[in-house]
Amino acid sequence: MALDRIAILDGFGPDDVLSWHRGRPVAAAPFCGAAQRLAARLPAARYAFNLCEETPNFLLGSVAALLAGQTLLMPPSRLAQSLADIRLSHPDSYCLTDSEAVPTEAALCVGVDVASEVDASQPEWPPPAADGAHVAAVLFTSGSTRAPWPHAKTWSELVTGTRTLMASFGRPPSGTGIVGTVAPQHMFGFETTVMLPLQSGAAVLEARPAYPADLAEALAVATRRNIGTLWLMTTPLQLRAFYRGLPTLRGLHRIITATMPLARDLAQDVERDWEVRLEEIFGCTEGGILATRRPAETPMWTPAVGLEFSVDADGSARVKGGHLPRPLSLSDRIRLVESPAGATSGAFELVGRDEDVVKIAGKRASLSGLADQALSIAGVRDAVFFVPEPGSVRLGAILVAPERSLADLRAELARRIDAAFLPRPMVLVEAIARDPNGKLPRAALEKMLGAASTSRAQAPAPQDAVLERAWSVPADHPALPGHFPGRPIVPGVMLLDAVEAMLADHGYRLRECMQVKFIAPVPPISPLTLRLEISGGRRVRFLIRSAGETAVTGVLRCTRVEANA
Repeated sequence: MALDRIAILDGFGPDDVLSWHRGRPVAAAPFCGAAQRLAARLPAARYAFNLCEETPNFLLGSVAALLAGQTLLMPPSRLAQSLADIRLSHPDSYCLTDSEAVPTEAALCVGVDVASEVDASQPEWPPPAADGAHVAAVLFTSGSTRAPWPHAKTWSELVTGTRTLMASFGRPPSGTGIVGTVAPQHMFGFETTVMLPLQSGAAVLEARPAYPADLAEALAVATRRNIGTLWLMTTPLQLRAFYRGLPTLRGLHRIITATMPLARDLAQDVERDWEVRLEEIFGCTEGGILATRRPAETPMWTPAVGLEFSVDADGSARVKGGHLPRPLSLSDRIRLVESPAGATSGAFELVGRDEDVVKIAGKRASLSGLADQALSIAGVRDAVFFVPEPGSVRLGAILVAPERSLADLRAELARRIDAAFLPRPMVLVEAIARDPNGKLPRAALEKMLGAASTSRAQAPAPQDAVLERAWSVPADHPALPGHFPGRPIVPGVMLLDAVEAMLADHGYRLRECMQVKFIAPVPPISPLTLRLEISGGRRVRFLIRSAGETAVTGVLRCTRVEANA
């Protein structure tokens, strides 16, 4: 298969619409003619950065480079430094672009415009073909856990991966339109808005919705174009924003998400209120689509057609077969599902990635799962949990919740997650600096934390203050089982944690516990009040009352730190 020549288009007739460009339909035969014309005048180079922002132009530039025997470079971001870093290892390169603002230096740029190319060329049919063994693209990991890493893909691998996607979800019905929100330089975006249209006969819309109004407009456009079936390719983060703004949307026939786990409650809400089938892809840059599920119905994943999962001795996942040229070891931890007879059914549960699973105080949790708990709090629009530094015994969190205070959010989180995983620091920001695919590169995370610290450092620090807070510990709190069965008592460490959390919320860091007296046991549900008296910005006296009675007193030493620390 790898040595065969494979047509760039499949499933199209010469007059079938492949895409739209600024409202004009682009049929398959004129597209092929335009691709051949553009390929003939591309620079003699080995690599081509495809930085086109409009989907039809990206399609045309990709196919032209392929027909010219070149390899596409798919940078994880358009930052000038990111492009410069990639060019160091790929010097024989140039840029395909449809914008005058190209964030790169010392690189030849070729403009791509579907309209002018189609108008200046003759239709061509049947579609031209490319060598299956040719390295068609180099895609890069997102850089959320380390520097972006390149992965080369042959044309055969890309095509067979697309066939796996269609075998797993079904081929799009005739007349289907595809609209995507993910940048085509990302593996999920490339699979679903570039390769799937090219190899399925489905047309891709030029729109890439970013806001609820954009999605509503894309559906209205699809209706005007008599598109009978519309598929949306998006991320869980983007889907949540769409659903928040369009709670009763109609007109979508299928939604496929990827890039991060999709919360089951969101999936159920969308399926119910939008009356649409919602499915999810588990995959990676290295292998593309690997498994699928319908999260509204099951947390279990089904291997993509032709693939087989196993568990290595160290507990990590391994997958082989299908479109993969070789077995692939993953950083993900999975649990294979056994059938009643004791054999594995092929389905599996995703436990988490090595970077996603954290262990604190002998307990394990998923960072993405903790973020989902935060997102379930009213008013929280975005959230990310992270490990501040290697070996840290505390987690950190960044939240977007314009109408909530840190104290409120921490109290709400205490009801949902184990005390061991309550974040410190916890930062409130206007927006989390995710990339277009919903990922948060580590460099962006550290920059946000630095900016928050600088902002707080500029604020005046009161030397004397009296702070008060009321709360209670729910009867089903995860710290209570096993702690005096039959007569549960709130552990003292939880009460001290509330003191430390309140200090942190107001910009203080605990340095020393000078004295603590536990005067009376604190039962769950009991109304609690906490009073802090801060003197000179260093010495803290605290008092915790339970149902009006003094339960805990103490004296602490602290220091004033930056915002949200």
